[in-house]
Amino acid sequence: MSGEPAEATPAVVVVGSRFCAPAATAFAVTKTISVTGRDFTVTDAHGAAVMQVEAAVFSFLQHRSLLLDAASRRPALTLQDSTYLASTRWEAYRGDSTSRRNLLFVAVKTAPVQLARTKVRVFLAGNGSGERVPDFVIGGSYYAGACTVSAGGGGGGDDSDGTIVARISRQNTAGGAFLGRHTYTARINPGVDQAFILALTVILDQIHH
Repeated sequence: MSGEPAEATPAVVVVGSRFCAPAATAFAVTKTISVTGRDFTVTDAHGAAVMQVEAAVFSFLQHRSLLLDAASRRPALTLQDSTYLASTRWEAYRGDSTSRRNLLFVAVKTAPVQLARTKVRVFLAGNGSGERVPDFVIGGSYYAGACTVSAGGGGGGDDSDGTIVARISRQNTAGGAFLGRHTYTARINPGVDQAFILALTVILDQIHH
């Protein structure tokens, strides 16, 4: 699997510079069969597992997941649904913390029901707009299987206002959906934080299931 040729993109570092690559990259994000139904495996272009997403078994009232390095098992991020199962607002923290001082970003679904179009606004921890002007916007159509992540969406009605930094596609297979095994492909532009985009891919799945 290889990334598509990407337009010039400014560097995007949210989780850490170690997750940024000089070339375009692509990863498969596959939901695995598990007790929680919220675990994922992330594989690279060679099919090697590079990250795992493991959901906390006993976090029924507030979904929580860890994004782990597959080799070291060290947590890169903690993802938490802060709306008590409504899945309209997710928070991401550094490592295995849920302390406010380790908050990295917040992803907010703009409407409880989104059928034709998807819109999720992403606010970095240092955003001073009071969640009015997003740093990133996930747009497109989840159910059609094609979404984009754009930087500097500006908060307007047009999802394409900003520069596209990644594309997230979903395989629409009846068998996979029946088994709950959704598979996504995240194509990430050069210099863009891979852990950040992979976390958004997981959040995109969670707010729709």
